[in-house]
Amino acid sequence: MPISVLKFGGTSLSDSWKREQAVSCVKRELELENQVIIVVSAIGRIGAPYSTDTLLSLAEPLSIPPHQRSLLLSCGEIISAAIFSSALHHAGVECEILTGKQAGLKTDNVYDADICSMNTHSVFTELQQTDVIIIPGFQGEDQYGRVATLGRGGSDTSACAIAASVSALYCKLYTDVAGIMSGDPRIVDQAKIVQSLSYDEAFHIAHQGAKVIHPKAVEWARKGNIPVWTGDLSDDGGTWIGLHPRTESVHSVTAIDHLVQIAVQAQDCDAIFRMLAEKNISIDLISIQPIEVKFTIHQDDYPELKRTLDEQHIYFKSRHHVSKVALIGTRIAGRPGVASSIVSLLTKSNINIWQTADSHMTFWVLVDHADSEHAQQLLHQFFINPEPATVQE
Repeated sequence: MPISVLKFGGTSLSDSWKREQAVSCVKRELELENQVIIVVSAIGRIGAPYSTDTLLSLAEPLSIPPHQRSLLLSCGEIISAAIFSSALHHAGVECEILTGKQAGLKTDNVYDADICSMNTHSVFTELQQTDVIIIPGFQGEDQYGRVATLGRGGSDTSACAIAASVSALYCKLYTDVAGIMSGDPRIVDQAKIVQSLSYDEAFHIAHQGAKVIHPKAVEWARKGNIPVWTGDLSDDGGTWIGLHPRTESVHSVTAIDHLVQIAVQAQDCDAIFRMLAEKNISIDLISIQPIEVKFTIHQDDYPELKRTLDEQHIYFKSRHHVSKVALIGTRIAGRPGVASSIVSLLTKSNINIWQTADSHMTFWVLVDHADSEHAQQLLHQFFINPEPATVQE
């Protein structure tokens, strides 16, 4: 039988009414004569009794060994799986639960890990006995057989990895938003649902700050050529990823805040980059000139960067409270009118642009954090909701 994978986020299972809606989603798949693998997140968000953040708050993170921290955090998804199993059985849907370890998710580490391989033998064995399996997301097994937990977006990644490994028809990610939006609806009044995206487009949107899906989940879906849908429990609308190619040129504006721009006067850029890599400081938006290199870091990494460069007597300048705003679309690089329109649009509104960069699908501008929301609104209005279209093709 065909297999579909459904992932329910923590807010999608947070009360009995939402769990009933989730049960209806499972029943629709069974009516289509699909076997169903369900991946669940821990119920609720911080403050809820079994959310990941709440569980972590029960122990001092720095005093508990990583493998014990993972064991603690994995409990949230296991509780969620058991509660949703109860809802399914109450509705007459028989199911079985396999932990991430039992389902064959192998990881490269015990905490904040990545999935490195999948062994689906137990999954297929169980599917011979039942048409519905629940697998707690966000967890797997490290090389020593210990319970491991994944990083941010771990349940999405679990779902897409499982879908790719069992050659599922598709993977549906249920969340509390109606799909991937063209902009942050809290900032952009006319933000709309993007109906379809390629894997590359979805990866760029996720990587540039959108929280609806994690880039690692998109990578697994692309690896298995699995169509992914994300939306809410109404099962209407939503966004399909990898199902149909897009034709629109520009379709999303996103932003990453809490950044610091660093400018280092140095000719040996490689030495600077190696030095920071050894300190696990991630850098982005890199601009290399003959005697200077500019890049951005997260503000949390600034103390370690300052300490590292000061120890080496390397002079640098820093610009704090900046945000990276990204315009994402097909054929962005080299498209006539894009760069000049962005610069003109922002400078006319007295928004300083401290740095720019582009790729084949993304154009970035670095602006002051105080201007980030206004920049997103301007770019969204001009490129996605134009009065008439004003960019030359």
